[in-house]
Amino acid sequence: MLGKLSLRPWLTMWVRPRDTIRDIVRTNPKSQFFLLSAVYGFPMLLQLAQNLSLGATMSTALILIVSLILATPLGALLINAIAGLLYWTGGWIGGKAPFGHVRAAVAWSNVPNIVNLAIWLILTAHFGSALYQRTFAEMTFVGPELALVFFGFLIQVVVSVWGFIMILKTLGEVQGFSAWKALLNILIPLFMVWIAFMVVMWLGYAFIPAKQ
Repeated sequence: MLGKLSLRPWLTMWVRPRDTIRDIVRTNPKSQFFLLSAVYGFPMLLQLAQNLSLGATMSTALILIVSLILATPLGALLINAIAGLLYWTGGWIGGKAPFGHVRAAVAWSNVPNIVNLAIWLILTAHFGSALYQRTFAEMTFVGPELALVFFGFLIQVVVSVWGFIMILKTLGEVQGFSAWKALLNILIPLFMVWIAFMVVMWLGYAFIPAKQ
């Protein structure tokens, strides 16, 4: 039985994602959902702060506090939206899972994001507000700083790849799919979103008059 604050699934998800998600949906599909939402939303908000160069006008502490406050609602919103698309399109190809199980699969596949979050906090401790500016990637790093940025980026890439593999396994488990069919379940909504984006762009070019 998975306890409400159990650390066990956070560990076993790395090496046995199918077994772990099977245990979670059997006992409590809502287990630790809001904590997982925060883990998903927090790094995303920090990345947004960097893209918007908020470090130029806000203190690092304020960026972290605001991101922490918004992390759970943003993460929950996005996880529910992604799970809704996967549940909807998964039914087209024989998916068997109820929405709650699909949402659990999406939420728990983000366990590797805890590493991404840790890297953001380590970089924040070292670089401060400079990290939260668009020009950060253009800075010249040498010695220990270069190693810190390089290995931080490398670890984030590896974790992102494993996170993608993890969602293939967790989604496949709850839907009764192989990993390849789970990939199809993911590609269908991605294709739909891409088509919708292209239509919106086309409408924008077609009906918004160009500036003279």
